[in-house]
Amino acid sequence: MVYLYIKIALAILLSTIPFLFAIFIKPKTKNGKWRNLFSLAHLDSESVANGTQKIRNIFKRIYEAMKHSDNARKFFIMLLIITMIIYQWIDSEATQAAVSSIIGNKYDVHQSKEALMELFPFITSPIVTISSMIYTLILFRYKWSNKLLTKIHSSNKITILLCVIIIVSMIIGRGRFFLLGEILFLTLIWGTIIPKKKEGETPHGGTRIKINKNTYKNDKIADKIAA
Repeated sequence: MVYLYIKIALAILLSTIPFLFAIFIKPKTKNGKWRNLFSLAHLDSESVANGTQKIRNIFKRIYEAMKHSDNARKFFIMLLIITMIIYQWIDSEATQAAVSSIIGNKYDVHQSKEALMELFPFITSPIVTISSMIYTLILFRYKWSNKLLTKIHSSNKITILLCVIIIVSMIIGRGRFFLLGEILFLTLIWGTIIPKKKEGETPHGGTRIKINKNTYKNDKIADKIAA
């Protein structure tokens, strides 16, 4: 039964991510009472300001690195995959716990209709479970996952479509499609955050010089002759 409560806690945590992003990471406006939660609650202390600034600086460094480095983008996508795996694992354990509570064992079979109605939403549809696993495996290919997240970041239509699918998955199936909504919501969050990659630029300015293989060989021969 512990996994049932963990599943609920993770769902609540997932729903608070946009608010946490707005409070801690998103730049504040210079003036105004409603610029963030701390100003509204009159918690503009030095310790709070330093803590939030450190969090912003960490995310800023990662964000800026993703504009130029494939390794940074791979790290960011790997965090998404790990998060998805954790959610799927907790969901699987919660499903097994719910089924065990409803069926019991061969010596004590529970026939309570109330227990069935209460635990039924925790039993994820097998189709959703398999689809989520396949989708997560696809994301392991960096070329596909990077293209998907970049498309989500640059297209409002795809973002709206994902939002509609998430809402529908929460409504239909009496909770059995909830995992689908969580996986898509994670994808939407990562796609919203990831920036477009700036080709041909370095983090500190300038452009990368592409050296032709023939030019490199000729230069090497010239260096030998000169030596």
